[in-house]
Parts: sequence; C-alpha cells; structure tokens
Amino acid sequence: MIELRPYQKEAVEHALKCKRAILILPTGTGKTIIGAFFLKKLFDSGSIKRALVLVPTRILVEQTCKVYGKLGLEAKAIYGIYTKERRVDMWKKAVIAVSTPETVYSDLEFVKVDAVVVDECHHAVGDDAYAKVLRELNCEYRLGLSAFIPKRIRKEVEELIGEIREWEAKDLRPFIAEWIGEVFETPFDSEEMKVYDEIDRRRSLAKGKDKLIYTSALKFFAKDGALALKESLNRKTRLSKLLEDLKDAVERLRDLHKLKHLKRALEVYEDFEKAIIFVERVVVAKRLVEEIDYNVALVVGGRRKDEMLENAKRAEVIVSTSAGEEGLDLPTADLLINWSNTSSPLRFIQRHGRIMRKMGRNVKFVVYLVTPDTVDTDDLIASIDTAKKFVDVNVDRDVLEQLWRKSRRYRIVELLSTPMPLEWIRDLTGRTLEEVRFALRKAVEEEEVIYIYTHLGKTFVRRDCISELEKFGKFLNPKHLGKVKIKVGKRTKTIVGDYEKLRNVLVKYLPLPKLEVTVVKRSGDLEEYEFKRYDFPIDDVVLDIVLKNALS
Repeated sequence: MIELRPYQKEAVEHALKCKRAILILPTGTGKTIIGAFFLKKLFDSGSIKRALVLVPTRILVEQTCKVYGKLGLEAKAIYGIYTKERRVDMWKKAVIAVSTPETVYSDLEFVKVDAVVVDECHHAVGDDAYAKVLRELNCEYRLGLSAFIPKRIRKEVEELIGEIREWEAKDLRPFIAEWIGEVFETPFDSEEMKVYDEIDRRRSLAKGKDKLIYTSALKFFAKDGALALKESLNRKTRLSKLLEDLKDAVERLRDLHKLKHLKRALEVYEDFEKAIIFVERVVVAKRLVEEIDYNVALVVGGRRKDEMLENAKRAEVIVSTSAGEEGLDLPTADLLINWSNTSSPLRFIQRHGRIMRKMGRNVKFVVYLVTPDTVDTDDLIASIDTAKKFVDVNVDRDVLEQLWRKSRRYRIVELLSTPMPLEWIRDLTGRTLEEVRFALRKAVEEEEVIYIYTHLGKTFVRRDCISELEKFGKFLNPKHLGKVKIKVGKRTKTIVGDYEKLRNVLVKYLPLPKLEVTVVKRSGDLEEYEFKRYDFPIDDVVLDIVLKNALS
C-alpha cells in the first residue's frame, strides 16, 4: 500500500470532513491518489457502497483504473468503447466506475452512486458534460480535483461540488519537479478521421517518393490542423495532385481542431508570466495570433528579427515557428505549449530550453497538444523516448504508456500474435522500415515483445503468444555449449555449459535485465564461436526460450 505524503493525508482528511470539497494542487502532486484514498476511507467506514470517478479522456479512464488497482481498489473502466447495452450491465456491477462525463451523461438513468470524484473539475461549468452530470447526480460525497481553476468560474464550480482549498507550488517544493509536462488530447471528429484514414490507406500502398509525400500530408493535418493541409492543397504540387479528389472533403473540415484545447491550456495555467506556443506552419501561427485573446507576438523566419524579438519581450504569449527554437534569444517562459509535436529529439530539447533557465516561478509547465491515433502521437512518443536519455522528461509515465497503446505504431505490436521478421511486418502493414523498427524497439523495451534468431533473422512475437514459437521448433533445439556472464553484486560470474547447466544456474538470478550468450560450436578439434544478444528482460519462461534458441 502506498504511504501518503503529509499534504496528501491532510487533503484526504479535509475532504472527508467536508463531504463536499474541491482540492487544488499543482500537477505532479498525486491528485489521483488523493481521490483514491478519499474513496477507500469511505468504503472502509461503510459510508458508501458505490462510487464514480469522472475523468476528461479515455486515456485517463484507463490510467486511473490502473492507479486504483495498484491501491487494491476494484475500479471498472466504462466508456464509449462499449455498446450502451453492455454499459447498462457494467453500471449495475461496478463498485467504482471510472468514466468520461459524456458517457455518464448518456447513461445517467443507470448511474446510481453515493460518491463522486471529479478529476480536472475546472470543466464543470456552463453546458459542459461535467456540469450536466453533476447537476443530475444525487450523492452525498463530492470531491473535485484540479491543478488550477480560474477565478471567474470558481463560484460556479463550488456550487456544483464544494468549497475550494488550495495548496501552492511553493509549499510543496520538495515533492514536485522544476517543470512538469501534461498531455492534452485533441481528437479529430468523425469526418476528420475519415479523411486521415483515407490518406493513411493511400500512404500504405504507395512507393518511393509518393509514400513520403503522403506522410507529409498526414503530419500537416494531425499536427497543425486542416488549415495547413488546405494551404498545401491550394498549391500546384505533387501532393495537391495526389489528393485532388479529397480537396472538397478537406475544405469542409475545421481549420484548427486543436484550438479549443489550446485555449483551455491557457486557462488552466492562467497565472503564467509568459507563454510560448511552438507551431510548424506559418499560416497556422498567423491564425493563432488572431484567435488568442492575449497580448501576442509572432516569431517567424525573415529579416525583421530585431522587431520580432522586441515585440516578444513585451508580449504575454509568443507564437513561434522553428525560427524561435534556436538562433533567436526568445525571452524565458514559464509555460511552453507544443501545438505541433516534433519527431526530432534535438528540436524537442531546444524547445524545452525556453523553460529550463533558473528564472521566474519555482515550477514551470509544458503542455503537449496531441491528436490521438495519428502520426502526431507517434512523433511525440519517439522524441520523448530519445530526449529522456539526455534530459529529464517529467511527463506521467502512465499517460505515455496509454498514448503508446493507442498509437498507430502500436498496431504493429498487435499483429505479432504470429511470429514474424521485420521485413514481413513492413510488407504486411505498409509502414516504413524505420517505423517498424521503432515500434519493435519500443515494444521490446516495454516488455511486450521478444525475439529469437531464425533463418528469417530476428523473429518477433508478443510475450502473450510465446507458444506460437513452436512453429520454429528447429531453432529451439539446443545442442551446443554456451558461455554466459552475469553481474552478481559487484562481481561478474561466468557460467559455461550446455542448456541444462546454464538454465539451472541462471534461474537462481532471475529476473535478468538482458542476456548475452557466446555459443560454442564444436566440430572435431575445431571450435566456432557465435554471439547472440537478447535485449529484453528475462523471466523464467523467456529464459527457457532464449537459451534453447541460442544453443540450437
């Protein structure tokens, strides 16, 4: 069981005493855990029998269930992935239901709970689904959680949930990082997704330069919005010719599907001194300057650098293209918003340099606006994976894990119920070798996939489908000797022997982070050596597989 920090314990006790309360704590302080303990105490005391946890996105539904499970609480994810008929039965059985407000509002007649925890409760105003649900729910205990609630809406939120109590970042300095990252999902609507899927389908079938052109179109669309794609289609290029028949459909789409989420980020972190928004396309940057209701400066490439920088110093919000990532001394910000996520770890680090200086307030924030199930998500995951080797990336690991599982590249992993080499996966999916390699490397690191060596080269399979490797029986038939070195404390232990000896010794030291085997093949007086490396965690089942494979 997790032991609560002093401020978390204080927060839980305050919420229990008040019955209806709102707690405002900085991002990264464990608000989900506070909500979970609030419910646990109520269940343990017999005060409630059923509870509801409201979160804004599907990713957070899964993440919250995972946190509750680690605390020994049985939480059930109920959201739009299930049919309404199925959800009716789920509402009846769930002790703790975790759901989005849209799903709950749709199913209100079936939702009977004694307590509700409202994550990101600053949404509970006006006609938002959060507010609609809270007006209809009849429950004695209510707990709202948020990192920030603008003053102009506090009274309305308090009327629906309870009185606000706030902890400031300076009071929690020992417990939080110097900067904290948060992911805001910016989903396509159904029409946008249809267009995206069609371009992606054509990309999977294309060859050579056309595949790269389709990839560019997907990036324009997912990262910057339909406005960027519209501008590209209005030029006489190979891209506009390839997508000529889709032009009318594209013209009907929203220009900027991320815009409302950008405005929400500026509201959530309303007390910022200076914000920088990084955007890829100039046409989008210029539109954002028109749409944002702040003193805004635009930084783009060109000759007017001195004038732009002077404007940036005076502005509350800077909208910048890549021109501001390096070479220009932009003012230091305490809020960084990535409108267009970059796949380059170098550019990722350069952007974050805008908030890493020891100036301004104690804790600074980075917001990533990400379009789920698109190349936008793929690029964010890729850049973070590489950048975290060089700088601290303070984004909740569970959020990144859920993003990864909902990404297009994760579909490659889902195919591996049957063992396949890299080239087969590429041909089957229509993805590039680079994309396939990334997905496999990521899946191996996340302990979802392993590989063995066969006549096809490295052959990959999901861990939950290891039994399928029986199809490669001749490559799991140990007949050679092997030598293995492992770390035991500060010493290196060397083991030499056949499969049985190696297994009997190594099983005592499990789990191992990886395994390297020098295979000794003897033919008369000659000895031939072959090196095989298995770069994934080794448990008892996997140990059996890799040793048989190495020595076959």
